[in-house]
Amino acid sequence: MHKETKALLQENNQRETLLSPDFQSVLTDMVVYLRASRLPFSLQEQVRRDITDMFLAGQEKGASPAEIIGMDFQEYCDRLLQELPQNNRRMQTLCTIRDMSLVLCVGMAVLFLPELIGVLLSHTPFLTLTLGKLIFLVILITFAYALVENICKNAFTSTEKQSSLIKNMHFLWLFVGFILLFFLKKPAWEIPFFIPLLVCAVLLLCYGLLNHFLD
Repeated sequence: MHKETKALLQENNQRETLLSPDFQSVLTDMVVYLRASRLPFSLQEQVRRDITDMFLAGQEKGASPAEIIGMDFQEYCDRLLQELPQNNRRMQTLCTIRDMSLVLCVGMAVLFLPELIGVLLSHTPFLTLTLGKLIFLVILITFAYALVENICKNAFTSTEKQSSLIKNMHFLWLFVGFILLFFLKKPAWEIPFFIPLLVCAVLLLCYGLLNHFLD
């Protein structure tokens, strides 16, 4: 993340605390909805700053968020997205790679940390890799991505009105992953213990570099 964007993010976080709970709730929904768009993160924070300014001015006059926006909150965000430049396909792909690198690194750490501790205690130079772990890792990544996307795109939809089928399918998918992790325990490959560490280091490096140069 560029220094200017990071500074703006911190400024927005501080100024948001000046809003009343009602304004903060609406602003949070709007920001969450924008996070799922192809709008560059720097522009998202600029939009967040402008909306915060509007809300602070309206709050002083005693107006409500609905009176200030003058239309449906989601419609307002959609109009903004139509007017502002979006990330192209290349930038969107890089952003996805950045986010998935972090998720994959965390997932690998959760799966392999117990075995790495066992390696240190037993002085065995190999880790046992099972098919269940590989499948679970893929399921974990897709679950995290789909869950975040669903939360962002349904920011303005009340919990009661959200599709229970979609929500249940997300967690059913994760449950299937746990079942496969539990039953597919037959050793498939043995790999040197340093390979997961090396992969995690590469993923963290990839995330760090992309996060630094994007937006």
